[in-house]
Amino acid sequence: MSGFLDVTLSRVPPGFEFFEPLQALFAWVDEQGLATTARNGELYGSLSDDYLIGTQVELRGYTAEETASYAESWFGDAAGNPGARLWPFVQTGGEGSVGALWLDDDGRTRIVHLGSGSGSMMTCVLADNGLDFLRLLAIGYEDICWNKEFAAPPQVHREGGDPVNAPFRDWLWRTYGATAPAIALDIVPEPAEMGDEDTKDPFCRWIDGFEPPDPW
Repeated sequence: MSGFLDVTLSRVPPGFEFFEPLQALFAWVDEQGLATTARNGELYGSLSDDYLIGTQVELRGYTAEETASYAESWFGDAAGNPGARLWPFVQTGGEGSVGALWLDDDGRTRIVHLGSGSGSMMTCVLADNGLDFLRLLAIGYEDICWNKEFAAPPQVHREGGDPVNAPFRDWLWRTYGATAPAIALDIVPEPAEMGDEDTKDPFCRWIDGFEPPDPW
């Protein structure tokens, strides 16, 4: 077991399933030398050491204190302690969007997206299991926080950029026999946004059931 995975597992709250493919991802990131220590002593992981290649994410499981603070920013003092059903583990966009584990109404762990509100507004289920989340990352969008891009294959936004992260894709195939679909809608069929009254996405409907704290 890698040091990066050890630290991450120590932070997973009770009752959440940190899917085996996610554990394998964190271990692979460490093995590839892609987990780095910041000045504050925290470990952060990425999928590539070249920001022009593949999807840019920042892997790091939140501490209990960080999780509580993040939940308060979303729910304030809402009844029922909704923050206990969320655990962020990845930053999905440079504007502050995150991906998290979520315990749905049946107690099942799912992977969800929480848009920053200052950029991405996407608030939905990203994957029902760890392997589909890895396949989403392998498609090659520069960021996975922009739902407007999900209906088309990834585009190159920076000169010299390459959506194909070959080492990550190769590892995904060798480990799970899994490939990336052409577009994200094959994995995220309804990339809903906050306040979407017509959505059937269970996470978006759950989030919209709470009164956001001020200021929002």
